[in-house]
Amino acid sequence: MVATVLRIRFRTLGNTLGRSPGQLVGFLFGIIGALWALGTTGIALFFAGTLGFDVARAAVVAFGALVTLGWVIGPIFAAGIDTTLDPARLAPFPLTTSQMMLAITAGGLTGVPGIATTIGGLATFLVWWREPLAALVAVVCVPLGVLICVVASRTVATLAAGIGGGRRGREIVGLVGFTLLIFASPLFIGITNSLETSEGLSGQLQRLVAALSWTPVGAAWAVPGDLATGAWLPALAKFVIALATLAVLWLLWNRSLAASVVAPPARSSARRRAGSLGWFGIMPSTPVGATWARSLTSWTRDFRYLRQLIIVPFAPILVAVYARGEFDGPFFAASGLLAGFFAGVLAYADVSYDGTAFATVMQTGIRGRDDRLGRMLGAATVSVPLVLVVDIATLAIAQRWDLLPAVVGGSMGLILVGCGVCAVTSAILVIPTPAPGDSPFKRVPGSTFTMTLAFFLCWLIAGALALPAVIPSLIAVFGGSSTAGWIALGIGVVWGAAVFALGVVIGGRRFDRGAPALLAQLKTFQGM
Repeated sequence: MVATVLRIRFRTLGNTLGRSPGQLVGFLFGIIGALWALGTTGIALFFAGTLGFDVARAAVVAFGALVTLGWVIGPIFAAGIDTTLDPARLAPFPLTTSQMMLAITAGGLTGVPGIATTIGGLATFLVWWREPLAALVAVVCVPLGVLICVVASRTVATLAAGIGGGRRGREIVGLVGFTLLIFASPLFIGITNSLETSEGLSGQLQRLVAALSWTPVGAAWAVPGDLATGAWLPALAKFVIALATLAVLWLLWNRSLAASVVAPPARSSARRRAGSLGWFGIMPSTPVGATWARSLTSWTRDFRYLRQLIIVPFAPILVAVYARGEFDGPFFAASGLLAGFFAGVLAYADVSYDGTAFATVMQTGIRGRDDRLGRMLGAATVSVPLVLVVDIATLAIAQRWDLLPAVVGGSMGLILVGCGVCAVTSAILVIPTPAPGDSPFKRVPGSTFTMTLAFFLCWLIAGALALPAVIPSLIAVFGGSSTAGWIALGIGVVWGAAVFALGVVIGGRRFDRGAPALLAQLKTFQGM
């Protein structure tokens, strides 16, 4: 039965990629990226093996720990987990929970990330080729380490989908996970900076790797090196830690998977006050007003939108970490520009979040210009006040109130220009996105590259169009010109509003012509 499920999985994958050339291209680029990463890893491990045994052993442990952590946190931020073997889809099959887990694990091992991880693990033999005992033990420990990666990823995903018992719990888990991941990068950079500024960097790194070797993420990868040095007891202890890790993960996954498959989907029990229309009772009773109200409802209540907004207030924290904690410097004072840049392009694929409910929008017969204006007004209504708060807070911390016109002008220009660009892009492209309340770990094969490419393309266009407002703002911040600051304020508002209006007009025309194609693509995503 497991073999049958895998055959169905690959048939489904082939049909999915065959229907969508864009996803096929993304899938191929994913393979190319994996090959590049494998080549780089192999070269690095080979040269690590020539630098001495201690360095080689530390490199293998560090590689294994990073790969394991990547399998756990990667689905939250980037890749997600392949939905072709979603437990909900396997539930109708005559499979026990253990058989389902075996099928999902086999699917993970035979996907591009699983194959790449397996080959990368085998590349550690380039380090142990001078140590026959370590190479022999690695025959057992490398598959164990790879299994821990796959099972840990599936366990975390299943637990995250089941915490809270329903939609709101899954959304909160995704929001918290994304927040923790945003802080992970500054934390890593801060630790690196502290190590660089201290003495004995090599010794501290060795101690850090040695500590990782006793953790579940690094234990399996540390056993061959310990045995090669004659440390039999530590090697045995770490092997037991690795086996116990796999056993505990398997048990947790088994119980959470059984509960999630058997239990019916929980529904929200929240009650609404009779007669309360929310934003619809506040906005004008026009096509633009109704779309504006619907957009604001999404931006303030849908966790998929809220998760995007998290990056905006955290932008100054990222700048402060990269600036090594210099809160009184020009970089931190200008961090509101980065917040505005992030906030402006959040709605780049707004129609994608409608899903097949976009058909309801089309049935209303709304004009494209009204739809574009209402959606972008909703995004701006949320992002403009949020970025203004960030601007004022950062300038207050930096004690640089003289830069207020420059920072506000630049950030407002970035937001308005970004919304203008998104008014066009969201009428042209749609991307696979999780359904409301769905697990944040799910993805469609080949979609990661497409989403990333589309996002960075919007960033590039928005950044280029916002230069008339950004350049005088930067001159004021780094050159000390107060005149340039006021120029940035004027240009930011006027030029930003002009690009916003132009984007609404162009996007509206594109919407009128291409809305049926957008709906057809959204229906294709739903069937994957």
